[in-house]
Amino acid sequence: MRIIDARRNKVGLGSDGVKETIGIVFKTSKELDDRPLLGLIVPKFMLGYQFKDGDKAEDKSVSIGSKKCINASKCSDFWDTSITVKNYILVRPLLNQNQSMPTYEVGDKVFVTMIDNDIKTLAFLPYGINRLGQRATDKLLYSVPANPNQNTKLDEDNTYFFKLDSKEKVVIIRTSKENGESFDYTIGIDTDNAQVTITDNDKLSWTLDSKNDKITTETSGSTIEQSADKITMTADTLDMNIDSKITMKTDTLQVDTTTIKEKSSETTYEFDSFKQTSDKGEYKIEDEQHKGSKMKIKESTYHNDTRKIGLNGEVIMPCFVINMCPNINIPIPPLNGKSGPQGVMMFETDVAGTPVAKFPPLSASLTALASIVDGLGASGSASKAVEPFTSGGSTMKLRAS
Repeated sequence: MRIIDARRNKVGLGSDGVKETIGIVFKTSKELDDRPLLGLIVPKFMLGYQFKDGDKAEDKSVSIGSKKCINASKCSDFWDTSITVKNYILVRPLLNQNQSMPTYEVGDKVFVTMIDNDIKTLAFLPYGINRLGQRATDKLLYSVPANPNQNTKLDEDNTYFFKLDSKEKVVIIRTSKENGESFDYTIGIDTDNAQVTITDNDKLSWTLDSKNDKITTETSGSTIEQSADKITMTADTLDMNIDSKITMKTDTLQVDTTTIKEKSSETTYEFDSFKQTSDKGEYKIEDEQHKGSKMKIKESTYHNDTRKIGLNGEVIMPCFVINMCPNINIPIPPLNGKSGPQGVMMFETDVAGTPVAKFPPLSASLTALASIVDGLGASGSASKAVEPFTSGGSTMKLRAS
């Protein structure tokens, strides 16, 4: 029963009942050179054919040259001398013109209908009796033309298409630039090679490579590659504009560059250990302070142009050398009680130093100091010990801290 009058909702047998039936796939599209056709057994329209298990699709040529009508000279232009007899009917699918035909196997059942009133033209619907669970792989392609010209053969380059293909194991969405577009774009999922790609088919691409644990972004002149626990960036220029804060935490930071330029209103460095090696360097600082428990400077040539202002104006403090004398630590009182924190002056031996005789004030200080020690019970031994150094033949070194 079917509705024959939609306005009145009347139900009856209808005349369309003779137009629909079932067809059995007997020759696949692959056997027909991948044309959008199927060779079907349609029992309703093939009453004289008896289908048996094991039958194969056949095309037989039957000669009809012995017929008088064929041999008549007046009829030779209208007849062939043979006809082809098939045990199947070639039927086209009733498809959207932008949709590819699914894959059908021998034995599949499809719906067949007549698409004209005189029951001459057959077509099968693009869906059949549900056998998806019995099939292996298949593909589906939806596309629309993307070219400005009519009557053009369509392919993947001049269409916008969406492709599902479990045979090739891909899912693809692609556009075209045949219609004047600036670029064409492809989004592809290749499950066989475990890759997802987005590309403009020119210079830009993004690739997710699950098999190799890698993500790659590329432009015409730069690359960012994330591979496992490593990130590699290649570019001509890297610009970062961060409004608030950059935080880095790492075991080792290595910088290999020709030029480093830093500009900051306030810079703080905190190092457990610091080492700097340079062929040439220059510091220009208006106010500099060094605080620490120990400082060593070793130079082959050292020049200090810092001027210290004392009670009597400009004061220069040279280094003095004392030979054969143990280290002596002498507290230095502040000048007028205001010169600064209490420091330490240390004397130590230096064979290669400058003779003490060149520094009379120091010689006088050592002599006076020895006299004080003698007065405390040294019985002149201190003066005898200092005498060789004040005679001009010995050396000493004086360091202040």
